[in-house]
Amino acid sequence: MADNHTLWADVQLLALHAPELARTLRPGQFALARDPTTLDPYLRRTLWLYHIEGARVAFTLPARDPLVVRARVGDTLDLLAPLGRAIEFDSNARHVLLIGEGTRVAPLIAIAHDAIAQGRAVVLVTHTPFLPHSAGQGAWPAHLLSPEIEYRTGDGLDAELIAWADAIVASGSAQLYRALADAVRAARYRLEPGFARVLMDLPMPCGTGACYACAVETSRGVKLTCADGPSFDLIEFANQRTR
Repeated sequence: MADNHTLWADVQLLALHAPELARTLRPGQFALARDPTTLDPYLRRTLWLYHIEGARVAFTLPARDPLVVRARVGDTLDLLAPLGRAIEFDSNARHVLLIGEGTRVAPLIAIAHDAIAQGRAVVLVTHTPFLPHSAGQGAWPAHLLSPEIEYRTGDGLDAELIAWADAIVASGSAQLYRALADAVRAARYRLEPGFARVLMDLPMPCGTGACYACAVETSRGVKLTCADGPSFDLIEFANQRTR
């Protein structure tokens, strides 16, 4: 492991020297990690892709996670990766809107960098209306973002932004996802399949779908976050409850 430090608030950054993984991991995917020297914690922890630079791969996870407390620079972690389905945009999607709540912005950063590298315009919004005042979360620090990302705070459900976007990815609460579906319908008259995707942040202990711990109910039946996600079409949750 090359780095282990608090990025911001409750977001911890773990960076690994992993040349093969750097070549294969794509934005929207994740890794499951454990310390091979101990069974504490017993279950693998979810690492969200944050940035790839050369052979170095950076992930984020909660700073309170027991793996973070144990891990030291120079340690070796046992990884299962890449896992999940990568997020890919249609070739005609020139304007990408990314909406995150507090620390849930972190999984969107790699998606933003990849979209910019493909010549797309990116607006990233820290959506604050649904954040509890006691959560200790505010706007994602602007100095942590690439200058090519247009960054805003406040209301990510602004009608003009939604009308501007060719594609949306959101990372946050079920409340945000329901409100986003309503906002898209209001700004664009209907919610089209494939227009907006949402990231589901649930425990994914096995990464194969065998344990069913990450099952979610969708309009198309039960799906598994680790195998079918972790991003899903918003239209699948527009009228569904998520766990």
